[in-house]
Amino acid sequence: MFKLTKGINEVGWVYSPVPASSLSQSGPASGIRGHARRLSGQVSTKCLQRANIFTNRIVNEWNALPATVTDADSVNKFKNGYDAFRSSQLS
Repeated sequence: MFKLTKGINEVGWVYSPVPASSLSQSGPASGIRGHARRLSGQVSTKCLQRANIFTNRIVNEWNALPATVTDADSVNKFKNGYDAFRSSQLS
């Protein structure tokens, strides 16, 4: 997801990931809402296959990352930050 949000890789989406509108705007409480690259999942009530698309599977984990990880300058910095974040969660 990092490469997609930074524009490193491009995907021909049928339904592209949607930024979480109320969570990504600036304001007095924006610091407690997570990072600015938060995404919202697609609601799928009638089609169980839609519940398992890539954006719905990854959106919760992506939104849980701290801004220091998602705002990395390079892929290697992102990977190192992600590894540090996951290891701190497991211990």
